[in-house]
Amino acid sequence: MVCIGIGDGPAQLAVGERDSYSAAMKAFRPVIALLVALIALEGILYRTGSTASLSTIREGVLLGFLFGFPALLVGGLLVIRQHWVVMAAVMYGTIALALDLATIVQEASKASPRPLFLALTLGSSLINFLLIILGGRCALSLRPNERPPAAPHPNLQFPSSS
Repeated sequence: MVCIGIGDGPAQLAVGERDSYSAAMKAFRPVIALLVALIALEGILYRTGSTASLSTIREGVLLGFLFGFPALLVGGLLVIRQHWVVMAAVMYGTIALALDLATIVQEASKASPRPLFLALTLGSSLINFLLIILGGRCALSLRPNERPPAAPHPNLQFPSSS
């Protein structure tokens, strides 16, 4: 998997190397697909599990976290194509995975757990886990034309020889 560099903007990619632009899109495609799948799955999950009524502010925060933030990340990946957007997606996936695991434990500890709700939450957990793995790999990979920094050459001259 190949990602573009931190300093590469859309204008530089459009004018510069054509390979970098397509390599960046190929690298971001799995992350974008996972975020879109997560938005769809969270929509189904929200419709199935919304039995508890929340206050207006809490409802807005929940909807913003479930749908607004992933949609912003997809838009950022499509428009900006920067490493920090992928890292934001990894951080989002980490927080959402923790919330999903807490939801699974809470639902499983009930006297009569809802199997559909539990299965959808497990699916959401899997997508968030894949988002962390694939997004982390994308964000931490080197560009194909970039070499790692060279180690400094050791000074092999003994100090008493001069």
